[in-house]
Amino acid sequence: MNFENLQAARESCRIYSDKKVSRETLTHLVDVARMAPSGCNSQPWHFIIVDEPKAHAKVVEALDDHGLTGCPWGAKVPAFILICEEEAHLKPGVAEHYGSQHFAQMDIGMAAMGLCYEATALGLGTCMIGTMNQEKLHQAFEIPEERIVRLIITVGYPAKKSEPRKKARKDLEEIVSYNHW
Repeated sequence: MNFENLQAARESCRIYSDKKVSRETLTHLVDVARMAPSGCNSQPWHFIIVDEPKAHAKVVEALDDHGLTGCPWGAKVPAFILICEEEAHLKPGVAEHYGSQHFAQMDIGMAAMGLCYEATALGLGTCMIGTMNQEKLHQAFEIPEERIVRLIITVGYPAKKSEPRKKARKDLEEIVSYNHW
């Protein structure tokens, strides 16, 4: 599948089958994600694969952040991958000018998309979740206080095989200009 078709096929999955995703496959997804580009090759990420029932329950509990949740269906998710923001070590001058974490969220986003595209290529579904209770996650997974969980990615086999939904996107003419705004 070429990249354009892969991008068209990838969509957020919220209904998964009961089929377990192997630890080997989850580790492969992280291996692909870690190849993403990052500012000054800082690789400001740490991945936590959640594939055991007790840990899974802790993620589900942390998906509710004082009543706000982007994943009310979390209990039915086969596996989660948490992406934590690590301290970025940028080249001299870059960190001083922009701050050490200036590129980190963008870098994590690129790693997450690589992970999600590879999952799609393997027939898996994913959904990126950005709402979560940091305190619960830090306690449950012994995440250092100074680190932030930036994304939780749900991973599993879609319950239904269907054509991807039509993507609602702005027209190209609305978002691109040439040589000036």
